[in-house]
Amino acid sequence: MSKSIDKMKQIKWHIWIRDIVVICAIVYAVNVWQSRDMLDVESSLVLDTQLLVGLDGKISTLIKSDKPTLIYFFAPWCKVCSLSIGNLEYLDTEKLNIIRIALDYSNVEAVQDFAEKHNISSQILLGHEGLKRQFQIQGYPTYYILDERQKVLSKSYGYSTALGLRLRQIFSV
Repeated sequence: MSKSIDKMKQIKWHIWIRDIVVICAIVYAVNVWQSRDMLDVESSLVLDTQLLVGLDGKISTLIKSDKPTLIYFFAPWCKVCSLSIGNLEYLDTEKLNIIRIALDYSNVEAVQDFAEKHNISSQILLGHEGLKRQFQIQGYPTYYILDERQKVLSKSYGYSTALGLRLRQIFSV
């Protein structure tokens, strides 16, 4: 009798492992499909001359050359962005610059309201249609991790958990 119980427990673990592998494969496939029109990993951009105005009125460069940069593109009306923007706080800013860029906003006040609603104290840059085209933004939120030479290390589209962002940071940097 105990052998049959042990065998059933072993079968249950096999089922759990199989289900986890299937779920991971589905998540991976959806991620690949969603990011199919984004910039290719290993592609390079020319962003040295990109200057953007922040909500604070200061002009900032898009890329800093001291360490890799995660660029988070969002729209203030985007519900998924509302859920995910707080996850950026869990990233290690000692190893990664984090740039938040608002796109497709109706006015600056909409971006300010979004920032206040989500308690964002970090700088938010105001993007434009040319930047949206350059990064091939199809939806929100869109993430890119670029190295110091402006080469794309990682990309993602849609909701990402804090753990998902940390893993991208670890495996990209």
